[in-house]
Formats: sequence, C-alpha cells, structure tokens
Amino acid sequence: MAVVLAMHFPWGRYHATPWGRYVNEGAVEVPPSPWRLLRGLYSVWQLRAPELDARVVHGLLGRLAIPPSYMIPPYRIAHSRHYYPDSKHRSGSVSVDKAVDAFAVLDGNQTIYAIWPIDLDPEQSDALARLAKSMPYIGRADSTCDVEVLDRLPKEATGHRQAEPIGMDDEALSSNHELADLLSPDLPLDLDALIARPVDVRANKLLFPPGSRKISYAVPTPSRASRPVRHVQGKFTVVRLAVSGIVQPPMGHAVPLMDALRGACIKVLTRRGGMSDSLLAGKSADGTPMGDAHRHAHFLPFDSNGDGCIDEVIVWTPGGLSAHEVHALDTVTRRSVGVPEGVTGPRDLQMLLTASGDESLLPTEWNHRSRRWKSITPFVPSRHRKPRQTPATYLHDEVVRELAYRRQAVPDVVVKEKPDSSFVGFTRQRWRGKRSAETRPGYGLELEFAEPVEGPISLGHLSHFGLGLFKAVY
Repeated sequence: MAVVLAMHFPWGRYHATPWGRYVNEGAVEVPPSPWRLLRGLYSVWQLRAPELDARVVHGLLGRLAIPPSYMIPPYRIAHSRHYYPDSKHRSGSVSVDKAVDAFAVLDGNQTIYAIWPIDLDPEQSDALARLAKSMPYIGRADSTCDVEVLDRLPKEATGHRQAEPIGMDDEALSSNHELADLLSPDLPLDLDALIARPVDVRANKLLFPPGSRKISYAVPTPSRASRPVRHVQGKFTVVRLAVSGIVQPPMGHAVPLMDALRGACIKVLTRRGGMSDSLLAGKSADGTPMGDAHRHAHFLPFDSNGDGCIDEVIVWTPGGLSAHEVHALDTVTRRSVGVPEGVTGPRDLQMLLTASGDESLLPTEWNHRSRRWKSITPFVPSRHRKPRQTPATYLHDEVVRELAYRRQAVPDVVVKEKPDSSFVGFTRQRWRGKRSAETRPGYGLELEFAEPVEGPISLGHLSHFGLGLFKAVY
C-alpha cells in the first residue's frame, strides 16, 4: 500500500520559491519540497480543521516526514516581470523596483503526485483526507490547488516522470534529469522546528531551519521552448550556446561559468565509454593536458547588447570538434549549469545550442581583420614581471609571447594599457582546478599591429575560460 497526495493545479501554474533563494533569481521549487508539504498540512490544521485531534495530526505528520517520491507532469519554467514604484517615487522622480514572478507551467493533467510507501491507521487516513480537502494552494497563494488523497496512482499519471531521492551527486543522473536539493525534515520530526517562522530562523542567523536537511532528488528536466539551430557544413570549430534564463550572469563571472560548463562537458564525455583524446575537454585519454598550441576549446562569453551580461557562450575550438563532442555540448544544455553553493558565480542557468559550424558563426567584432584590437575581458599575464622590467615592456613582452604560441608568424605590435573600471570585479581564478595562492592582476589593453590581422584573439592566463578576449576596433 501507499499514500498518494494528488495536487491538481486548475490554472496550470505552480508558484514556489525554494528556501534560501531570492525571488528575483527566478528559481521554482519543482516538486514541492517535503518541508513545504508538512508545513502546509500543519497550517491547514490550525486554520481550517482545528477540530482534528492533536495526537492524530502529530502522528500523521511524523509518518509523512520520510522523503516521498513524486510523479511530475511535463512542465516549463516561465515568468512575468512587474515594476513597482519605490520610495524615491514620492519625491517626484521616476524610480521603480523590478519583481520577477517565476512559475512552472504544468502540462498534461496538471497534477503533481507525492507518494509515501507507508500505511496509515484509519484515524490518520481520515485526518489526511480532511486536511487535503481544505488546502487552498501549494507554495505561494497564486498556486490555486485541489488536493486529494489516493491509495494508488491513477491512469492519468502514465505520462508523468518520476522524481526521487538519489543520495548521490549528479553522476547518477540521466540526460533527462537534473539535480535538485529539496528541504526535508530530520527524523524523527521536530514539530517545533517545523513551525518556526522564517523571520525567526533568520534572526538566529541560520540559513536553514533547525531540524531540517537538504536531500538531493533526481528531478525531470523542464521542457523548453525550441529555438531553431543553425548548422554550417564543415568542421565544427564554433558552437554557440544561448544563455536562457531570467537573470543572466555578469561578464565578471565568466571564468566560474566557463569552468562549470567545461566540467559538465567532461562528465558527459567520461560517462560515454570513458575519456579519449578530446579537444573539447583539452585532455588526452590519460587525463593529461593537451599540448596542442591552444588548438583546444575556448569557452568565451559574449555580450550581444552591451549591458554587461553574458547572453551567449561561444565555444571556439581552432582544432575542430567531432560530432560526438558537439552532441556532448547539446546534452549539457538539457540540465542546469552553474557553480555549487559556496562558490561565487552563476548557478542554475539553462542554455540552448543555437548554432554549430565554422568561424563564420563568430561575432563579427571577434573575427574581423583589423590593425587595432581592444580588450573585452581583462588580459592576465601568465608570468610575473621581472624586477628590472618596466610595466610597458612587461605587457608588450607577454603579449608577444602569447601571440607566438598561437601564430606561425608574430606580427609587429604596439601594446598600450587602457584601464577599464568594469574589469575590477572580474573573477580571475578557477574554482574547479588548482587555485593559485594569489589573484593575478588584469589589464585593459589596446593592440595596434603593423598590418591587419584576423581574429579571434584570446591571450594570457585563463584565455580558455573567457579572459584575455579582444574585439576589433574599426
């Protein structure tokens, strides 16, 4: 036997922000966490069914404290944006704050099922049926919901996919699932901790309520609006990935994002029969870095509209990618990409593969022939300045040395330092790889060659992770 809680959303929308996430991040808690369900049942008991015996309800909540599995219909993540006048509006100036309302759009029969492999006694079963019938919504009040208790899954759930605790990292995930950490109660259930107010939890300087824990679930990935993919015949030297999210990461977080994307690609390649020589990973079959004169993949950020945010990730591989490696990139885009908790950088981003082919897919400002080139991201030298070197000589010698690694002939070049205040906040260390004891300085540069040269130009430390990128100056 089992206890099945059927949560039907007649409007087809489910609104819920995960605990510990800011509403404007646009994150949606799919499925509803065990902690949310238990707090909802307790609240309904207090407000709508106070006649139920406390002993029965306490026993019921204790039985339901074990993590359930879920059956989830096909769903998509969407949002609306709202702009409210802030306090400055009173002074006559036009000033507003933006609020993001993110939600899951449920398809199919618009019902989420929570399943506990337990038996309840008759009193507890009756109490759960009474509480379920009285629940007006799940999550935020926008999520109008009809809840009922079943003893088995109905036939209407055949098109649903399962979400269940896995207790492992994302190596256990299939390509159709992603990792989600859901807040759950410790066992045995601490009722006082369950009903603690969020404001009191914050007042005690706690990130999560006492008596709770995060449990990793394998959750079906959401459906996404399809975008036409442009394929160019020939070598796969360029793959473009659109960053599909409510909040796009700043350019300053390029390195941690590119590091996370490359790490996700390596996991996919390793899972498919073990690692072989791969220009996408930049590693040989034995795991050593490839000495290929920078012919392996560069993960580069692209800000298409000049707002300082990463709109696309462009994977440029001078040596060319195989169809197998392009497919690995496509697989990675079916799940969220980002850095883990505790690491500064973007998390829970979705991407879409929009184009693959040759250098004609590169942004014009990267691939244009020009004599003058200007920094898009800070240039970080790979070596330290010698005591007798002037700063100008040091930067010139580093640029020439980097160009020599990448080109058969090194053109004459004049290097001018052009400080850029937007480069101050750039992360200049990887979080996945070996971290240096100090952060190297970054420079804004302008390069002037004796003759026009063709891009892309990406030089210096972490140039394969988005730093040292230049654009042509027309």
